[in-house]
Amino acid sequence: MTLDSPYQLPAQIPQLDCLRGLAILLVLVCHIALVIPLSPFLDGVASQGWVGVDLFFVLSGFLITGILWDSRDGKRYFWRFYGRRVLRIWPAYVLLLILAFCIIPLSKLIAGGPFLRVPEEPLGVWPYLLMIQNYFAARLSASIILCVTWSLAVEEQFYLVWPAAIRHASRRLALPCLFAGITLAPFIRLWMMHRGISQTAIYYNPLTHGDGLLCGSAVAIWLRSARPRRRTLLVAGSVLIVTGFVLFLPLRPLHDVSRYSCSPLVLTSVAMISTGLLLVALTSENTGPLLHRFLFMNRPLAFLGFISYSLYLCHFTFLRIISSELLLSQIDWWHHHDLTQFLMLIFGLGICILTAWISRVTIERFALSKKGIFE
Repeated sequence: MTLDSPYQLPAQIPQLDCLRGLAILLVLVCHIALVIPLSPFLDGVASQGWVGVDLFFVLSGFLITGILWDSRDGKRYFWRFYGRRVLRIWPAYVLLLILAFCIIPLSKLIAGGPFLRVPEEPLGVWPYLLMIQNYFAARLSASIILCVTWSLAVEEQFYLVWPAAIRHASRRLALPCLFAGITLAPFIRLWMMHRGISQTAIYYNPLTHGDGLLCGSAVAIWLRSARPRRRTLLVAGSVLIVTGFVLFLPLRPLHDVSRYSCSPLVLTSVAMISTGLLLVALTSENTGPLLHRFLFMNRPLAFLGFISYSLYLCHFTFLRIISSELLLSQIDWWHHHDLTQFLMLIFGLGICILTAWISRVTIERFALSKKGIFE
């Protein structure tokens, strides 16, 4: 395919699995540094892995908006969308809730011992069932199992209103409205900061952390309405990546390991980088065999992308367990703390990946096989 040929959306885009794999890898690195301190420099580099969540947002906006746009005139539009969404999100999510609110408390009651040291979930079950846990950021951060679910809540709140917006959107005004929303986002964050709203609350709010979802949505509609050439996608993606990094690097010094203490433009820059990666991935066949094969068609990354949802849900729990000083002290038979910690990290990641794979090929696959119910 030449650069001058119009881009045609294929039925399957394998490069997106690699981008999902890259996103979950960034999140893993970030959380490993959070529970197992490294050197100050490595901690600073690894802590920037929080941007993987924003890459997930861009991919979600791109895929979901594409599905909605293609079916916006069809029958049973809302029934099909929300039914399929439930089948994709809730089976693994419910298992996590059962672990947090049933299995752990029951284990504390019956077995006691180390289980007694596991604190109760500070929010209770209702915010998680209603998917509003992101509005309780201070207490959510104290959770040892469910703290990562804030991003699910942000997405689900966005998709409460987005299908209706797509259904009734003007084909001519959809893209200008999206670009207006993307442009206004940093100004809304700046206004909220001046109003005294904490940066943590801004980070967890879909109204102020929706840049990635809007950017992914804009790409989905642009590809369907403008039919751009492959060269245009590649150039636009490259420009967005470079511009995003030029904005991001001065605003996020490596010694700043918090994801919250940032300029209103940081989330904008991350959305630009993620959107640029998406555009380059879509035309990766034109980037040369090295980049295409070893990044956008990378099998280990694609595997991580395949299990990325369940891996995202379970990884932080495993990391907290294997980093427990109580556990490390009991199994440090050779009296070498750093070696024991490293071996436990490898073992824990292996168990975590295995758990995510089992979830993906059993519970999640079974749920997805029932999508025909909503046709």
